[in-house]
Amino acid sequence: MLIDYIIMIGLAIAPISEARGAILYGIGMGLNPVLTFVISTIANILIIPVVFFVLRQANLREFIFKLFRKTAEKHMHKNKMIYLYEELALFAFVAVPLPVTGGYMAVLISELLGWDWRKSFLAISAGITVASIIVLLAAEGIIHLVGLM
Repeated sequence: MLIDYIIMIGLAIAPISEARGAILYGIGMGLNPVLTFVISTIANILIIPVVFFVLRQANLREFIFKLFRKTAEKHMHKNKMIYLYEELALFAFVAVPLPVTGGYMAVLISELLGWDWRKSFLAISAGITVASIIVLLAAEGIIHLVGLM
């Protein structure tokens, strides 16, 4: 049983599965759903500052931003409203439990666009929590995502 929790934490901090996959794994293994939700969500949220740190240390942002700077500046100056809603956009992006809409991709988006990492972290954390709740409810049979698609 301890090994299942260790695997669940590993899935929660992995880029592909994140908390969503960890919750499904935990419930599938018969673990306590509430504990599965809490551990998976916290593990996924705790890895986000590490991802921000690694991207900043690797100077990946600077390299990629140089490639797209002219395009980004051209479009950003036309639409200043995006600055008002960047946290809301990140939250909504992560909150929808679809493939590639997790915390890792949101960190990459935030870094590439040069958004404040502290505000982005809060928005991403809230999105992870909402996505985790949706996955938990779906896995427990309270809502049926297949019927909504």
